[in-house]
Amino acid sequence: MSKKERKETLEMAIWINLIIGIYNLFIFANMDSNFHLVLGSLNIGVWVFNRDKLSKFNMNWIGDKIRHKQK
Repeated sequence: MSKKERKETLEMAIWINLIIGIYNLFIFANMDSNFHLVLGSLNIGVWVFNRDKLSKFNMNWIGDKIRHKQK
């Protein structure tokens, strides 16, 4: 596995953690399950603390969208 493929795999895993975390918080809201609250919080925490590993292209694109809306 090349270095580029590893980076792409890591980026995908980080985004998947965010999606799964949001889904688990949705399940917590509907079922009132504390397990899903903890699991969702941990998944979103993985995204928060590792989002600096995402490529600069993705982060700049998101930043441009935010700046565009503020104008």
